[in-house]
Amino acid sequence: MKVHVQFFSRLRDLAGRSEIDLEVPEGTTVADLLEMLYSQTPALHGWDKSILLASGVEFVGRDYVVKSNDEISIMPPVQGG
Repeated sequence: MKVHVQFFSRLRDLAGRSEIDLEVPEGTTVADLLEMLYSQTPALHGWDKSILLASGVEFVGRDYVVKSNDEISIMPPVQGG
């Protein structure tokens, strides 16, 4: 199934693109998706402990099972100022 992934801020720079479409098997979790992305772009792994994840406009945990045509957002932590 196809999943659309968007990268934001510094993670977009590290990934070298703002978005990517991936084919993933049924039952893939966000954690599985991250591992796929880390294998393609190891520089992202350094942010693993602090990233925020969303499906559509809802924040999700790493155990979230992605659905066909989901839009998964991968963001660095939000900073105020």
